[in-house]
Amino acid sequence: MVEDLKGKETWRVFRIMSEFIEGFDELSDVGPAVSIFGSARIENNKKYYKQCVEVSRLLSKGATRS
Repeated sequence: MVEDLKGKETWRVFRIMSEFIEGFDELSDVGPAVSIFGSARIENNKKYYKQCVEVSRLLSKGATRS
């Protein structure tokens, strides 16, 4: 565990945090919205990927009715 916290990996958490902050800053004027966070490494034939696509489809369908 301690070995994982040595070197350049210790800065990784700050990079991740800065990406979140930049994203929230960019979206601050959008208004009501939904953000879906996940991994870029998941394959599009996996169960959770397909579920996410379906949720996204349903959310966007509901948004067009408003």
